Amino acid sequence: MGKISEHVIRVVNSASLAGWYKTVMGMQVTEDVSAKTWTAFYPGEGVKLVFQEVASKGTTYKSNRDSCYWKIGVTVSDVDLAREKIVAAGTQVSVPNQFLNVGYLCHLADPNGFTIELLQHTFKQNFVKPIPDPSLALGQTAVIGQITTRSQDIEASLGLYRDTLGMKLLSIQDISDYGFCLYFLAFTAENPPDKDLASTKNREWLWQRPYTTLEIQCRPGQSCVPMDKEGEGVDHITMEVEDYANIMTKLKADQSAASKTRMVSN
Repeated sequence: MGKISEHVIRVVNSASLAGWYKTVMGMQVTEDVSAKTWTAFYPGEGVKLVFQEVASKGTTYKSNRDSCYWKIGVTVSDVDLAREKIVAAGTQVSVPNQFLNVGYLCHLADPNGFTIELLQHTFKQNFVKPIPDPSLALGQTAVIGQITTRSQDIEASLGLYRDTLGMKLLSIQDISDYGFCLYFLAFTAENPPDKDLASTKNREWLWQRPYTTLEIQCRPGQSCVPMDKEGEGVDHITMEVEDYANIMTKLKADQSAASKTRMVSN
């Protein structure tokens, strides 16, 4: 089974940022001195955040609605409690709300400007308050449940992640009132409770998974600016896959075909 293993981000003051994720978000952190990186993660199956140090004179990261990268999502059983803890630690967090029939959520930014979504396991109307754990920074366990990207061409994205890399499509959430549709994929043998991937019955189940999903926000006709290759920003997402050799052969063949298509169309 494959795995989303690392979310690698280039940042200034990586040690300080890792300290914030430890103190405020309750993650465990480790340092790799030789690689000049810090890693932050929750125990379990979720992705690890890897912070690569970059020169302070480089480009500063700014969240952009037109970027092909959006955020990470941290899933918890009690969003209000998590928000209360984070605000008490000195970080601003938006007021939680039940967003349509998607989830009960709110947003914040880390000290370097990268967006984090807090997403509750259950809808607001189904919430049953759990017993807090005072030993944990958020008062509860947490998972990096989503890495969220954006795409103009969902068929091309599904062709890569589902058909080539072997991820499973778990949920399709049409948010047409806001001009987009969400697709969630993961390396998993699990199946959602309802075979209809558009069913709202699958959503609370999805927010309770112990592993990280790839969330793709498809916005046809809207800008999707590639990530900067220098300065602060997302460097890459590491995915461990089975049958690596065959996947690389297919990717090279797809790239060759795409190149020939571009040449013909020109």
